[in-house]
Amino acid sequence: MKPTTLLLSFLTTASAWKLELFASDGRKVTTHGTQDSGCKNIAFTPALKVKQAKFSPKTDWYPDPSTFELYVNKGCQGLSYRNGGGDHKLTPPRVIRSYKVK
Repeated sequence: MKPTTLLLSFLTTASAWKLELFASDGRKVTTHGTQDSGCKNIAFTPALKVKQAKFSPKTDWYPDPSTFELYVNKGCQGLSYRNGGGDHKLTPPRVIRSYKVK
């Protein structure tokens, strides 16, 4: 295997942060990345009513993000929940239409 191929295969297997959102109706959204996400809308109809969020901030080769934020409205308007890494129960479940990882 050529050194450049080996390097590229190593870089593509680097770990990324992961955010999983579990809705009260059984739907699940999984997102991941290596850097801050910026604002991301969740395109589900009806909107997700999130009861649990799992966030793993670990990344390789990039600074780990420290928090995730969940918003009631698209465009990251109306902050509903903010936390760091771990498994989080949202009681009562909350309608979520967008998120940020930072």
